Amino acid sequence: MLVNVLKDVSNTVATASVSTGKMLETTQLILLIIITALVSFILILVGLPKLLELIKSKMMKSKYDKLGRSTQVRLINQLREAVAFLSKNKVGAIVTIENSDNIDNLRTDGVIINANISSSLLISIFNKESPLHDGAVVIRNNKIYYASTFYKITRKSMDNKYGSRHRAAMGISEICDATTIVVSEETGTISIAKNGNIVPIKLEEFQEQLIKYLKD
Repeated sequence: MLVNVLKDVSNTVATASVSTGKMLETTQLILLIIITALVSFILILVGLPKLLELIKSKMMKSKYDKLGRSTQVRLINQLREAVAFLSKNKVGAIVTIENSDNIDNLRTDGVIINANISSSLLISIFNKESPLHDGAVVIRNNKIYYASTFYKITRKSMDNKYGSRHRAAMGISEICDATTIVVSEETGTISIAKNGNIVPIKLEEFQEQLIKYLKD
């Protein structure tokens, strides 16, 4: 009788031990799942901005990339012809090529032209006798949209060789994704401003460099 009781107690203890072991295993498994989920969630939060930025960069094209090939060629050629003349004759000019950001609220004054782009029209606008020569031209959707418009100049310290046009080009480049071409009235030097930087460009490199900036 006593032997049977002891056996029953032993079996009960063994069963309880097995149950406890299974509960511990289950608890550990649940904890592991929770920890894995938390780690995954943290990694997603950390990497999500970079992932979204990558997706955005792949999906969004510049306005230049959206133009047809023949339109791209015409735009670059007309700008090159105008810049070559303006540079040679030391005629000051500032031309902003709008990209994704609309710059209507980033400028003041200006006259709406809304004409097809041509080197002759650009040269006429910046002619010193023209009433529109002061200020910038804005190219929007492959058209000369504004003339004689003005931007706030940069607050950054710049070399004394840069004049008001260069400072205005820097100013607009700091607050939008447009590309701005500047021709110096004093030296005829050509520069391109974008993303808060301004770089002198040789005429023979103008087309290649401009395409690079427009695609960026």
